[in-house]
Amino acid sequence: MTATELLAVQLAHHSPEALVATDAGGNVTWWNHAAEALFGYFRDEALGRRLADLLLPAGMAEPPHDDGRSHEVVRRCKDGSLIYVLASVRALAPEPGNPGSPVRVYSMADVTHMKVARDAHLIDTRYRGLLESTPDAIVIVNDIGRIVFVNGQAEAVFGYRREELAGRPLEHLMPQRYRGAHGAHLARYLAQSRTRAMGLGLELYGLRQNGEEFPVEISLSPLETEDGTLVSGSIRDISERRRVEHALQEKNVELERANQAKDKFLATMSHELRTPLNAVIGFTGLLLMRLPGPLTGDQEKQLTMVQSSAKHLLSLINDLLDLAKIDSGNVQMQFKPVACRALVEEVAATLRPTAEAKGLRLLVRLPPQDVSVDSDARALQQIVLNLVSNAVKFTESGTVTVTLDAPDATGVSVSVSDTGPGIGADEQARLFQAFTRVGSATSRSRIEGTGLGLYLSRKLAELLGGRIELDSECGRGSCFTLHLPAR
Repeated sequence: MTATELLAVQLAHHSPEALVATDAGGNVTWWNHAAEALFGYFRDEALGRRLADLLLPAGMAEPPHDDGRSHEVVRRCKDGSLIYVLASVRALAPEPGNPGSPVRVYSMADVTHMKVARDAHLIDTRYRGLLESTPDAIVIVNDIGRIVFVNGQAEAVFGYRREELAGRPLEHLMPQRYRGAHGAHLARYLAQSRTRAMGLGLELYGLRQNGEEFPVEISLSPLETEDGTLVSGSIRDISERRRVEHALQEKNVELERANQAKDKFLATMSHELRTPLNAVIGFTGLLLMRLPGPLTGDQEKQLTMVQSSAKHLLSLINDLLDLAKIDSGNVQMQFKPVACRALVEEVAATLRPTAEAKGLRLLVRLPPQDVSVDSDARALQQIVLNLVSNAVKFTESGTVTVTLDAPDATGVSVSVSDTGPGIGADEQARLFQAFTRVGSATSRSRIEGTGLGLYLSRKLAELLGGRIELDSECGRGSCFTLHLPAR
């Protein structure tokens, strides 16, 4: 090698531009110090390897540039990051008899900062006023994931000044565990180039300057410019929402535990609650029958009040226990064929004395043939009993009519209609809620009730696969109809 050739080699090694030479197969035969610094590969790592494998991003095809002119292209570094370089290629004639001699020489200079500056200037002049007025943090990146713009809200959320973020990879604002996969995500998004709405159930986190992670929601929008496609991200800090959600979850757990404790208490105390009340009702009945001896008028009146109050309390306890069983899912339905005529007649016979004591007529309308349905007899009887009892209780004069009907093979219905005061549309919506009683304050105070009958009836109807419907108007009475499927 002559002194001139040696000097040329030394100058090439120390050139400020990355100089790379390849042979006819595209394999690296020359790799200077600037190429080491720019791309991260030492000379020994690069020699003999295909240049395309080293520097071309995945999925990118390199067009020929053997004209000696400079072109702005994207290249991949050893650490996976992408940069813009100003590259030119010169073709050389191969040395005779030396197939491994250089046939192309590449000269490359990093112009990433220039590309970022151009994109930033474009966004700043066209959209800055609009982007600064949005309530969300806005971060715009170019097609290699470098930040070209952040608005004031992004500065506040992430804790950086905008000049500190300009040109940095977007991964700088992500926790470490997300950074490795982000390049592939960005490439896929740019290939589709469509708006992605905020939310979508993704678990995403940002990283503040102080190292604090925080949950975010992000929406993405492509931004087409004459210099390429940019990606605009709207970032929303949802730390407060997550805190509230977490607090609500804890409260729900506490409520669930309290509800379970309530159910357990009611189930455990059922015997202890019912036994003394049954004793009170039983012994009061014996006294009222005058078996131990005669009673004065005042004693009979007082014992009647004791008996009535005890029966009311026992009814309330039974309703609460049934409610606890239903809400805890501990009700076991025993589905068997039930003769509906006999069931309706039995309920009517039970409540007819109460109706007649109020001066009401209790009518029963039955089909000529018996009607059978697969159901739980006890639950079905409790529903019909509640509906008829309510009709008798809230009707002051006139008639209560119970109608059994089987219009076709698809099901059976039991309707209970009355000539009572009726129920307004505004009260019908809350009628089937627990512990709810409708009507005037005067009527509610005068008529005993727990406010659980209709709620339990609807729950039991649903367990039987049926439903309860209401047709009522103020001043025109009410009609409650239980619909049950044939099977």
